[in-house]
Order: sequence, then C-alpha cells, then structure tokens
Amino acid sequence: MVVGGQMSRLARLGAFIVVTLAVLAAGVFVIGSKEYLFRSTYRLKAQFENVAGLDEGADVQVGGVHSGTVTHIVLPGKPGDKVTVVMELAQSTHEIIKQDSVASIQTEGLLGNQYLAISFGSAGQGEVKDGEIIQSVPPLQMADLLKKTNGILDS
Repeated sequence: MVVGGQMSRLARLGAFIVVTLAVLAAGVFVIGSKEYLFRSTYRLKAQFENVAGLDEGADVQVGGVHSGTVTHIVLPGKPGDKVTVVMELAQSTHEIIKQDSVASIQTEGLLGNQYLAISFGSAGQGEVKDGEIIQSVPPLQMADLLKKTNGILDS
C-alpha cells in the first residue's frame, strides 16, 4: 500500500512540474511578443494609399534606431480612403518626433523586410499627441522602379 501511495505522490509532483513549466513557457512567449509591455509608450498613426507588404509587428525606426512596433494595420472603411497604420513608440522618441515628422515605408536591403521609418521633426514644431496621425509619403514600389529602369534601358 505504501508503494501505491508514493507512486500517486510522484505522479502528482510530475504533473505539477509539467503544468508549471507550460505556464512559464506560455508567459515567456506572451511577454516576448509584447516588447514594450513594461516601458512607457505612446501611440501614433500614419495613413497610406498602399502599405506595400508592411505587416503587424514590423519595426518602427526613428533615425535608423528601432524605436517601436507596428501594432495594427486597419483597412479603409470604403474605397478611396487610406490604410491606417497604428504604431507604439518608446516615450524617448517623443522629444524628436514633431508635427512635421513624416512616416515612410522602407525595405531592409534590396528584398528584405518592410519597416516604418519616421523622420525627425523641426525644432520649432509642436510635439505630437498620443493617438495623432502624422504625415506620410507613399512607399516606393519595386515594380515601379523596374518599369522606370526598363524604360531607361529601352531608350
């Protein structure tokens, strides 16, 4: 009878360890996907005719430095409207992103991942507010670049 009782206790201990490790692993993945969970952030938006392959979770760079993440990409409500890109930015960028800052979609290398780049603002401009929409420029499409190159080569 003692052997059966000890086996049951070992089985419960093993199950407890397995469940604890599973909860810990799940917590690591949840926190890892929310990089700015414990940092002070603010939210900005930019609108584009076309997001050129930009995905949720893409980097947002300010001055070439990773400073945030694209959290949502919202399709327009009706034809003719623009696609809205919502991003979370580190509070440290709040001093350099101003009303005249411009968001643009860039590509890492020739065929790399898409990311959002935000230019520095001018010293005399006002600061952006949480949730505000900043200016944007349309992304450079590789297909358009190839058409122009073919046109130049043909002539």
